Amino acid sequence: MRKIYFYLPILLVSFIFQNSYGQGKLNLELYGGPQKSHNAISVSPQSPEYSVSTPFDYHLGANFLYRIKGPWQLSLQAEYIRNSQTIVFYPNFPDTNPMVNWRFSDFFGNYSIGTRYTWEKEKYALFVQPSIGVTVNNYYDFPQQGSGIVFGSEETAFAANFRLETGIKLYTKRMNYFIFGLKHHQGLSELNSLDREFPSSNYKTEIGRKGSYTGLFVGYGINFGNKSSREQFRSNRPDRKDEKRDLAWKSGPYVMVSGFLRFRPKSEREPNLEFSHISGGSIFAAGYRFNALSVETGYALFNTRTNVSVAGTNVNMNLNKSFVVNTVPLTLKYDFQVGDKNKLRFGPTFTAFYTLGTYGEGFLVGGIGGSGPDGEYYLNLRTNPSDPKGAIFFNAGIFAEVPIFNSSLLNFKVSQNFGSPKVGLMDVTGEVNGQPVNFESSGTLNGFKLELGYKFPLNVLFKK
Repeated sequence: MRKIYFYLPILLVSFIFQNSYGQGKLNLELYGGPQKSHNAISVSPQSPEYSVSTPFDYHLGANFLYRIKGPWQLSLQAEYIRNSQTIVFYPNFPDTNPMVNWRFSDFFGNYSIGTRYTWEKEKYALFVQPSIGVTVNNYYDFPQQGSGIVFGSEETAFAANFRLETGIKLYTKRMNYFIFGLKHHQGLSELNSLDREFPSSNYKTEIGRKGSYTGLFVGYGINFGNKSSREQFRSNRPDRKDEKRDLAWKSGPYVMVSGFLRFRPKSEREPNLEFSHISGGSIFAAGYRFNALSVETGYALFNTRTNVSVAGTNVNMNLNKSFVVNTVPLTLKYDFQVGDKNKLRFGPTFTAFYTLGTYGEGFLVGGIGGSGPDGEYYLNLRTNPSDPKGAIFFNAGIFAEVPIFNSSLLNFKVSQNFGSPKVGLMDVTGEVNGQPVNFESSGTLNGFKLELGYKFPLNVLFKK
């Protein structure tokens, strides 16, 4: 039965596509953006040590549009949305530092049919689009009572919905377009609730969801009926290739996404695990190039673990529990061009990172023990919640850029992080060879970095 909800829209879209391709009637829009879900939060008992909230999250979707008559279009829309809940625990309340964060998420599917009315202008268009549909949530339902092995059953919750969205379309030379807009999605019935219980404190949360949210979106629309425009585009392709490369190489705004590997000190590498001291991360940035100087900022995520080692013993391990440190980078770059054919430039780079806090650290209490060449040991571990929010650390190195796809650039970077605050603090107690130990272990965000990024200059899109 559930497969009908997946295959029926595909068959319907395929039928419309076959009967409208080449007639200028069919458009496809791909979009995404931030959203704020509207959940009903209930907690018991009321406790100032806990704070429950609904954070901003994201949604992604596709919208198939079929022109009915004049400014009217039929819309078939499929959407993927993450609905999250954040619980913050303050173990030393009323002191709010440190704090421990938990985040729980569900993923909803929204399927709708509607109509769009468009006011066409010369280079842009305004639109409004109401629609109705259904929200679907697939989840596992576990029994509340029982002992031993517990099996959950896969369930599906449905809720009717109504949506209203409005926005603007900015046309390209090929009559494709960029879209920017605002929408409100209202669920009309209840989905399954998201419940959590903390046995140590008898604290419970119950989150009611209808799938309702308000969001912003940005996307790209493809007009499948522009045959003459496509033929003209292909005939001018050699000239456009050189033009796009020149535009990508010039000064102007850009966006960039990067991934990196961070090599922590070799002292954090576990014996016989060659790559255990390597962590990853990602950066999403926007910037502007002023001649040879570039300035950029955005959002950076650092994955990290806490290393526990005892001097004079064979105890050296990275805890299985990993967590993420969220930061805002501010980067300065200065480049030197090699040759005059827009093929390579390189230069120094410097970044200051402002930490926003940690995610996924949680509580960890446990023990480890064993024996080895250095004797016997038994250690008790307990998380010492810490939040490095507001701390600043730095990165310096060199970078290089080369063109790719003519309209964009690959960015290579070799650098070093330094000045990091302590993250992932852990209280360690116990005995080593009969001698008591009591110390604090932690990690940092320092280390050697290898980074690869994809840079898209906006000059290519918004040329005059």
